Amino acid sequence: MRFLQVVAFALIALSLTEGKLFLKKHGLPPAEAPQARAKAPEFGWFKQRLDHFDTTDNRTWNMRFMNQSQFFESGAPIFIFLGGEWEISSGYLQTGQMFDMAADHHGYMFYTEHRFYGKSFPFEDMATDKLKYLTTDQALADVAYFITHMKKTMPGMAKSKVVVVGASYSASMAIWMRMKYPHLITAALSSSAPIEAVEDYKEYYEVINDNIKLNSAKCLETIRSGTAAMEDLLEAKWGADTLKTLLNTCEPIKIQEPHRSFLFNTIGEVFASLVQYAYVGQIKVECNKLLAKSGSPLEQLSSYIRDQYSGDCMGLYDEFLDYFGSPNITNQIHRQWYYQTCTEYGYYQTTTSNNQPFGKTFPLSLYHNICKDLFGKKFNVDLLQRGINRTNIINGGYKLEVTNVVSVHGTVDPWHAVGLKQDLNENAPVFIVNGTAHCADLSSISVNDLPEMYEAKKRTKQYIAKWLK
Repeated sequence: MRFLQVVAFALIALSLTEGKLFLKKHGLPPAEAPQARAKAPEFGWFKQRLDHFDTTDNRTWNMRFMNQSQFFESGAPIFIFLGGEWEISSGYLQTGQMFDMAADHHGYMFYTEHRFYGKSFPFEDMATDKLKYLTTDQALADVAYFITHMKKTMPGMAKSKVVVVGASYSASMAIWMRMKYPHLITAALSSSAPIEAVEDYKEYYEVINDNIKLNSAKCLETIRSGTAAMEDLLEAKWGADTLKTLLNTCEPIKIQEPHRSFLFNTIGEVFASLVQYAYVGQIKVECNKLLAKSGSPLEQLSSYIRDQYSGDCMGLYDEFLDYFGSPNITNQIHRQWYYQTCTEYGYYQTTTSNNQPFGKTFPLSLYHNICKDLFGKKFNVDLLQRGINRTNIINGGYKLEVTNVVSVHGTVDPWHAVGLKQDLNENAPVFIVNGTAHCADLSSISVNDLPEMYEAKKRTKQYIAKWLK
C-alpha cells in the first residue's frame, strides 16, 4: 500500500507495506554527494524544556542535533541549519551553500532537529493532548536556548556571530528567528519560505498548472480530460469498480465525501510532487511519459498514476486514517505536520481556482474533515482560522519587519506564491529565480547553474559576508 500526499510545506511520498512506513521524499531536496574535503558530522543531544513559556513546568526532553567542526577557528561564526518537518541527516553539513560559507568564514556548523520529528520526541507517543507542545513558538525557543547554551559552554564561541539557514518551513523559521531573537541571530538565509499563512492555498495548483502548460499544453489537457473522465466514471453504476482497477487502489473506492476528494487529491499530488522538486527539463520528460501511454486520456492518466506506485496499491482515506490517526507512531511525519497545519498554518492546496486541471475535485472541506478525523471534533474551522490569524499577527505575514535576511524562491516552486515577492529593505533582499524549483539554491555554486541561480547564490554569499563583518 502506498500513500502519496503533499500537505502544506511538506512533500511526502510514503510507502506502507506490512506495517512498515518508508519515507521517500519530504520537506527539502536531498543534499548532493558530500564534498571530498567534508568531515563526517557527529550527533549530540541537548536537554530542552517541554514548555518554554511556563516556568512552573519543569519537564524536559532531549533534542537531537548534529555538529561539524572541521573549519572552526575561535571567535568565527556559527552556522545553524534549522530542521523542519523531517529527520535530520548529514548531507547539508558536508556540502551546499552553508557548508561553503562555513569554510569561507572558518565557521562551526550545527543542524538542529525540530521537536516531534526525526528522533526528537518529548513523549513516547503522539496523542493529541501531547501535540499541543508542537508549535513554532516552542520550536524557535528551542533553537534560542540551544544557541545560548553552546555559546556559553563551547570553547571559542562566546563572541561568535550566528547565521541560521532554513528550507521550506524551516526557512520561515529562519526569518522569524532573526526577527524574534536579533540579539542571538546575526543573519539568516531563507530558501523557499512561505511567509503568510492562509486557509485556502488555491494558488499552489495554479503554479502546478502553469509549469506543466509551459512544458506541454497537450500534457496539461490530457490531465484535465483524464480527471474529468474519472469524475464521469464515478457517476456510472459500476464506475467505482472500474476506476479501482484502473488505479489499482488497495480497497474499493467510496464515492461519498471526503473519500472521493481524498482520491482525487492523491492523483493531483503526483503532479505536485513532480513540479515542486523538478530539475531542469524533468517536467517535459514526465509529460512525454504520460503522452506516450496508449488509449484515451482516462487510460493514459490512470496508467501514469499507477506507474508511480511501482506495483503497490494506492491507499485511500480509510487506510490513511487508520494509520495516521493512531497516536502510537513516531517513525513518520504526517500526523505531526497535519497537526501544525490544523492549528497554525492551513496552506491547504485545493482546487478552488479554475486555473488548474483537476476540476473541483478536492475542495477545502477535505482538509476540514482531515483535521477533525485525525484529532477530534474541536479541531474545526473556527480553531483553524483562529490559528492562522494568530500566526500572521505574531509573525507579521507579508508585513514583517526584519533585516539581515536573504530570501530565495524559484518560479517552478508552488510555494513561491505565498513567499516574499520583493525586497523588504536594502538589508532584506529577495531573489526570485526563473525556472528553478523548491529549495534549489541550497546546493553549492556551480558552473552548471542557470545564470540567474548562479547570480542569486553569489549575491547570497556576499550579503552574508557583509553582515558577518
